[in-house]
This record gives sequence, C-alpha cells and structure tokens, in this order.
Amino acid sequence: MRATNPIEPVCPESALPASKADVKSDAKANVYDLGLKQDESNRLRRIRDLEHENALLMRMVSETQIEIARLRELLASN
Repeated sequence: MRATNPIEPVCPESALPASKADVKSDAKANVYDLGLKQDESNRLRRIRDLEHENALLMRMVSETQIEIARLRELLASN
C-alpha cells in the first residue's frame, strides 16, 4: 500500500537528541507517531464518509416525504 499523503516529520531535525540512546527512543517515537497520524487520517476519512452518507440518506428521506405527499394528493383527487 502506498501512502497518498506526504509524511511530515514529527519534530524538526534541530530538536532531535544527539546521543545514540536518545536517537533510538526518538526513532521509536516517530514510528509510533506515524501510526497515530495514520489512525487519525483514517478516522477523519471515515467521519467524512459517514457525513456524506448521512447527507445522502437525509436527501432520500426528504424526497420520500415529498413523494408520499404527492401520492396522497393524487389519491385524494380520485
């Protein structure tokens, strides 16, 4: 799977620690943060998809109500 969005660094390079032990822990933190970023991206995409689906459902409800009113008028005129 290829990333569609460029990956931004979690912190600027000037803020990275100098010692090797700190670099190892920071590398793990970056991987973890990347996972969190992907989770957040997936969550935001899912929210956007649900909002779109909700808008479509609300449109169908509205159109159904209009159609019911039209059919009632048609039945009443007969």
